[in-house]
Amino acid sequence: MRLARWSVVAVVAALVLLPAASAQAAECPAGSPTLVVMVNGNTSGPVYTTHDLLVRVRLSGGAYYTVNSFDVSGMRRIAHPDGDEAPSNEAVGIADSPGTLTVTATLTNDDADPRCTVSGTVNFEIKQATTPIVSNLRKPSVFRGHPPWLWDSRYWFWVKPGPTGNVSPITVEARAVKRAKVPGASVAAKSVTFPMRVSDGEPPEVGGRGNCAAGELICPRHIRTWPDGAEVDVRAMGGRAVPALVKVTMDLPRGVPTLRNTLKKTPIGLDVKVLQQGAIIARVRMAGRCDPRGQFSQCRFKKLSTAL
Repeated sequence: MRLARWSVVAVVAALVLLPAASAQAAECPAGSPTLVVMVNGNTSGPVYTTHDLLVRVRLSGGAYYTVNSFDVSGMRRIAHPDGDEAPSNEAVGIADSPGTLTVTATLTNDDADPRCTVSGTVNFEIKQATTPIVSNLRKPSVFRGHPPWLWDSRYWFWVKPGPTGNVSPITVEARAVKRAKVPGASVAAKSVTFPMRVSDGEPPEVGGRGNCAAGELICPRHIRTWPDGAEVDVRAMGGRAVPALVKVTMDLPRGVPTLRNTLKKTPIGLDVKVLQQGAIIARVRMAGRCDPRGQFSQCRFKKLSTAL
């Protein structure tokens, strides 16, 4: 009994003398690898509201490390694309308002002997995203041999957020009628919304069904290949993971053939709006008619207004 009692006492004393397994390592000395914080691959700001922000922390020099703590304030956290397999040194979010993005982290340098910790706080300026860039309305080129004839009857413009622009989803809403009058709210609109950041998902398919070609939001009936109304084509273009711009193209009809081998006139009315977060950022309204002049066109408008 006495021997057993002394054995228990010895074990307890040994456990008391052992350092706690969870004790945090000491701070790394000067000259050790330092904390590196990056937002979207950059170590300095500014960053912009509405943009997806990928925040990463690591140690300089490629040192191996363990993340002890990692906190980001100033942005709304969203799901990481890798889900449950997301690295512990990454956070994804969106800044909803201008201010300061603050990143605070503590990392353990696993290459050091003995292991030591590195802590720090880094701030990034958050700026308000700018309104997307909108191009001028592209109009058909005039045939110099016979003005005001035009080479075609196609009009288009694009909307592009750019590196500092608002990348909230962009919606294109179009109304069309077959008379020379700008359609009002009583005319049913067709619309499509394009995500402009990875976190908003995949872009939708437009057109490609029935009489509609791929990309056509409004597709009129065709008579012997001649459209009897305006066509509105909407496409997200450029970019890699997300579109760089949204292009809107309006093809105006130039008459349709009749059984008497003549062309019936095809007046049109169009109202095309581009919206972001409920606000109109671009608009084109048309009311008029285009007529064929051989291979050329001649367009006359009662109304042609742009807010681009």
